[in-house]
Amino acid sequence: MGLSKLSIWVRDTAHPCLPYQSTGHSWIAIIWSCDLEPLSFGAVNNGIFPLTDKGKARGKIHGQVDVPPGCYIVVAIATCKNIFTDMAFVQVGCDQTVCVNLIPKRLSTCTGQLIIALNIAAILGSQYSPSSPPGEPIPREVIAKAIAALEELRKYLPWDPVLSAFPVTRDELEKMAQEEKKGGRKDDHQKE
Repeated sequence: MGLSKLSIWVRDTAHPCLPYQSTGHSWIAIIWSCDLEPLSFGAVNNGIFPLTDKGKARGKIHGQVDVPPGCYIVVAIATCKNIFTDMAFVQVGCDQTVCVNLIPKRLSTCTGQLIIALNIAAILGSQYSPSSPPGEPIPREVIAKAIAALEELRKYLPWDPVLSAFPVTRDELEKMAQEEKKGGRKDDHQKE
């Protein structure tokens, strides 16, 4: 059985087709098995693998590491520890090289994701258990205040190319939720 290789790239947030070049940050990959155990194998120590290859802005943005065949969850953090990427789930077989492309999050991405989640909680209501802890629905007024505060914060944050490309509007989400209710369908997480 041959080893596998992960080729880990951090991509540029503003231009995801390009390697990271927005700053001179260097990156550290964190690699877990699919059951969230930190990988310790070869160059990966307790899940940590510092990237090795420099990009255009001189920060280390790429690295290749040998791993056993399997499924992995990979994320990267900048060495300043205040910038991180989204996670990727990667499956790699024997004698394969798999590219892992990670996109750093901006604060505006994080606030946007919270706004989307809060909108879903507001639209689907307390009967939709993934939106809040079971038996503890998030009050609508709390959701409204949180969304308003996050929207105000976003006015002061850099533009986010990922969220602006998000294809579903709040109106479309409400329409889908209404159609779901009309159809009488419910999943394992919903109650009547």
